[in-house]
Amino acid sequence: MRMSTMTTGVAWTIRRVLCPLLLVALMVFFGRGVSASQSDSSWWIPNEQEIAAAVDFMQRDFDRTVRGLYVPTTVMQDPAGRENILELVRSTEINSLVIDVKDDNGWITYDSSLEAVQQARARDNRLGDLEQLARELESEGIYAIARQVVFKDSRLAAARPELAIQNRAGEIWRDSLGTGWVDPHSREVWEYNLQVASEVIEAGFPEVQFDYIRFPTDGQVEAAVFLWEDESASKSQVVEGFLRRARWELAAEGGWISADVFGLVPSVVDDMGIGQHWEGVAAVVDYISPMIYPSHYGPNIYGLPVPEADPYSTTWHSVQDGMRRLEEPGAAKIRPWLQDFSDAYTYGPAEVRASIEASYDCEVHSWMLWNARGTYTSEALEPLWQEWEDE
Repeated sequence: MRMSTMTTGVAWTIRRVLCPLLLVALMVFFGRGVSASQSDSSWWIPNEQEIAAAVDFMQRDFDRTVRGLYVPTTVMQDPAGRENILELVRSTEINSLVIDVKDDNGWITYDSSLEAVQQARARDNRLGDLEQLARELESEGIYAIARQVVFKDSRLAAARPELAIQNRAGEIWRDSLGTGWVDPHSREVWEYNLQVASEVIEAGFPEVQFDYIRFPTDGQVEAAVFLWEDESASKSQVVEGFLRRARWELAAEGGWISADVFGLVPSVVDDMGIGQHWEGVAAVVDYISPMIYPSHYGPNIYGLPVPEADPYSTTWHSVQDGMRRLEEPGAAKIRPWLQDFSDAYTYGPAEVRASIEASYDCEVHSWMLWNARGTYTSEALEPLWQEWEDE
C-alpha cells in the first residue's frame, strides 16, 4: 500500500539545518575546502571513503521500489493534464513521478532564488513554488524525482560563453538541433548545477536525477573545442568526477542521486566516447538508469534483426548485461527507463508491458516509463488492487 506522508516539519529541519552542518563537519574532518577557482584543476573530488562517510550517515534504504512516469512541465502546468497523471498514480501501480527542474535547454522551471540562475537569465518558473509542489506530491504518497539536465544547456552557454563548448571560430558550438552545450570539464559548470540540485533537495524533493550527464554525440563533434579541458582526465573521469562531488554534497543534505545513461552502455566495455562507462557511473550514484528504448537500437543488436519489434528481448538483454556487471559491493541499483511511445512500430499495452516484465525477469523491480508528451498507456499498468495483492 502507499506509504503515509511523514511530518514535514521535522524532515525540513533536518534538511535545512542539520544536513548543512554535517556537510561542514565532514569538510573540516577531511581537511577540505568548498570553493575553488575555475582555473584550479585540483578542485577537490571526494574519494570513496569520503562519499561513504556522507552516505552511511543517512542510514539509507537502497531497496526502494520505484514505478515511475516522466511528466513534462507542460502537463504539470495544465490542471487537467496533472489530474490525469495523479489519477494514474491513485489507480495503478505507479508510485513515482519524474519532473523537470532544469530542462533540455537549461531553463530552471521553478522559482529559484539562486543568484547564478538570475545571472544566467535561466529561470522561467513554470512550476512555481517548488516547496509547495513537493508537499503536494508527498501528500499523494508520490516519490518525487527531480530531472536535471546537466551539460546540454543553451541558457548558461549564452550567458557565459566562456563556459560553453565552442567551435573553432570561438563561437558557441551547437548540436544538430541547434542547442548549445557547456564544457563538462568546467568546475564553474559543476558548481552551477550542484547549486541547483542542492536547492531542489532543500525544497523537499528526495532525489535528483541527472540527465545529459555526458559529452555531446550529435552535430559536428569533431569541431568542438573544450576550453577547460584537462588532458590528464578522460571523458569518463570527468563525468564520474562530477557525480562523485554531487553524491557527496547531496548525501550530506539527505538527498539521493541517479544518472541516466544510454541504453547500450550496460552492454559495451568502453564509455561510448561520451564519458558513460557502466561500472564507473554505477560506482558513484545511488541509482543508474539505462534508457532502454528499443526504437533507438540498430539492426542486429543483441542478435535481434529489429530490436524495436521485440521490446521484451531488447530490454532483457540490456538489463541482464547491466546486472551481470554490478556485482561489486556499493554499486548502484538499476532502475531502467522503458519505452512508452511509438516510432517505426506502434507500442501499445502489450509492448509496454513486455518491457516491464523483461525487467522483472532480470530481478529488477524498479522502472520508469518515458513519453516526451506525458501520454501513457494506462492499460499496460497493473491496477492498484493488484499491487496490494502482490505485496
